[in-house]
Amino acid sequence: MTLTLRPMAHCEIGLVRKSNQDSGFVSSAMLLVADGMGGAAAGDIASAVTARDLRKLGNNPGTGPEVLDSWREALTEVNTSVAEMILANPRLDGMGTTVCGGIFDGEELHIAHIGDSRGYLFSHGELTQLTHDHSYVQSLVDDGKIKPEEAMVHPHRSLLLKVLNGQPEIAPDFFSHELIAGDRVMFCSDGLCGLVPDEDIAQAMALPDLSETLLTLTAFAHAAGGTDNITIILADVVEVKSLAAGGTPPPKIGENTIAFDADLALLDQDALPVVEFRTSGLLGAAADPKIISRIKAGRKAAGKLQLPQAKASGGTPPTTITETEKHRYSLLSKKKWWLQVLITLLIILGLAGGAWAVRSYIYNQYYIGEYQGVVAIYQGLPGDIAGVSTSWLYEATTIRLADLPLSYRDRVTDHITTSGGLDQAHIAVAQLKQTSRDCVEARLQRPPETPPPLDGC
Repeated sequence: MTLTLRPMAHCEIGLVRKSNQDSGFVSSAMLLVADGMGGAAAGDIASAVTARDLRKLGNNPGTGPEVLDSWREALTEVNTSVAEMILANPRLDGMGTTVCGGIFDGEELHIAHIGDSRGYLFSHGELTQLTHDHSYVQSLVDDGKIKPEEAMVHPHRSLLLKVLNGQPEIAPDFFSHELIAGDRVMFCSDGLCGLVPDEDIAQAMALPDLSETLLTLTAFAHAAGGTDNITIILADVVEVKSLAAGGTPPPKIGENTIAFDADLALLDQDALPVVEFRTSGLLGAAADPKIISRIKAGRKAAGKLQLPQAKASGGTPPTTITETEKHRYSLLSKKKWWLQVLITLLIILGLAGGAWAVRSYIYNQYYIGEYQGVVAIYQGLPGDIAGVSTSWLYEATTIRLADLPLSYRDRVTDHITTSGGLDQAHIAVAQLKQTSRDCVEARLQRPPETPPPLDGC
């Protein structure tokens, strides 16, 4: 039995956002969602670069473990491209993207995942979340400190622990899952799964018609507020011969698109969204001509960026950033991280022309940590290199560590990194301040001599 994917996808700006920073790609062999982040720092560029570069994997997917190897290599190359664009234009510093996608070889779906976009499987009437969020709130769920339903309304639900952002070390998840005829797969951004509970997603996934499922999921996201960009990619697992013999694809309007609007009993709404569904090709920012133009300009600038000659004379030609710096942004093992960073930084600092890039990069990094018992914002990178600190105190707050729940104290002590620069650090501090107020209020309301709860409040 030969199997293939029958896909359908939708990507939109949502009801609140002013731009679409989501990107995606869909084909009968590959499904991919990339949710950009960074706001003014061009999350749309990061997601578009990712989707446009990774789509080539769907041309000759291969089989088995070699597909996962292809994923690893391709994500390393994309991460390098993002890093080079940031180095050529420091205003892009802070941009990043999630990646959540699968390549189907006819038997198994080979998945790559980093961030909080999700992959789901609906099989035999049951919905299973295939991927595991790389987010702060998911770590709290894993530790048993909050319940899954609390994660959707948690004040820190937007904080991600892993993204693809040009940093020297990224750690995506790679795994494979066997599919059978009749299965239904979905990849989506948190514009859906961050607003709509799994039980509602399962209800929509059970609908027999794929376009009806997609419309229903979009309507659910709108009904929940539509506060984020929405990208939904669905695919039914079908036999190739059934498609050829009797499978009639949905009616098309234009190239690779269909429009669908219907009344659904699941939704108590007078007006359902009229949306355009794609069955192949690029989605969102990755298909936006303006974004594509910016990507070309950014890559042109990165390609022209040259490091000085290794010798003052002697004829060694200047090398491009791609040739010299590529290893700096490759996937590094945790054990060799600081060693390779040290070597790389020493090389770059020895090149006068490249010194500004390192200084600019460090000066634009911020994280949350502890300073004399209070929460503080640090500028730079946590830790030190060869005994020299790579960060310094930027701003001490009045939030006492003792006034935070125990789980939050641990996170602050271990450092909370932010991907959006100083603005994101201030947002994280504001959220910690509110959490501190709630904790103090809970203490004041607790009757005297009552043992303190496990969370320390």
